[in-house]
Amino acid sequence: MARYILIDNGSGFIFADTADLPAHTFAGEDFPIIQSGITPVEAARWHDEAVVREFGRTYELLGHNPHDTSTGYHVYRADINGSDAVRAIDNGQDAELIEAVERDCEYVGFVRCHDAAE
Repeated sequence: MARYILIDNGSGFIFADTADLPAHTFAGEDFPIIQSGITPVEAARWHDEAVVREFGRTYELLGHNPHDTSTGYHVYRADINGSDAVRAIDNGQDAELIEAVERDCEYVGFVRCHDAAE
């Protein structure tokens, strides 16, 4: 399974690490994509619904846009060449860990979140 790390566009903090997927449920059931893989959009949806309890959003994966102020997540892939590029996330506000993710992980793109009313 791909390991994605989501950095919140607004705060710049790490909000999610899909390495935590088995510890959570999704829509009241075990997250069904664990065995078959997960996409960056599914990772964002998982975080919003299983952790934040934000439902009804739609998502789109975009390229990197540093000037975009939209709600969303910058997604990095941490499992590179069969090993993890960064240690387990224990503090999403740790500046050194955020820097390591941005430096050592592969940038996948920006997942923009749209509220149901949009």
